[in-house]
Amino acid sequence: MSLLKPEIRELLMKAIGEELFANSLYKSLANQLQAVGYFGAQSYFLKESEQELGHYQILVDYFNDRGDVADMPQVEAITDRATTLGEAFNLSYTAEKNLEDFYVDFYEKAEDEMEDCVTAQFLLQFIQIQRESVG
Repeated sequence: MSLLKPEIRELLMKAIGEELFANSLYKSLANQLQAVGYFGAQSYFLKESEQELGHYQILVDYFNDRGDVADMPQVEAITDRATTLGEAFNLSYTAEKNLEDFYVDFYEKAEDEMEDCVTAQFLLQFIQIQRESVG
């Protein structure tokens, strides 16, 4: 029996999609920077990609903790291109800031509108992760 309200489940699925998109974005940036010889940046973005997969797994585990199973969403294709480090880091910053905004909004909805303090407390770790990433 799922303990997740349908609205919370929908937002958690969106979070999973956002984390998988970030994973794909960072893999794409790593590949693009490798192609122009930025091997250190390639390594950096591959590590970022792996961190996003870790965040995905935390979300999947939360579904399980609440008696539910996460679906596997279709991830949007990566179309952004970077040929310089500046472009790559701007894309990265934008992705991280968008995730921060998403998690802050999700937290506020979970706490105030949906009265789900368990999920709100769970989301605090993602707000901290994104705060550090944006910083």
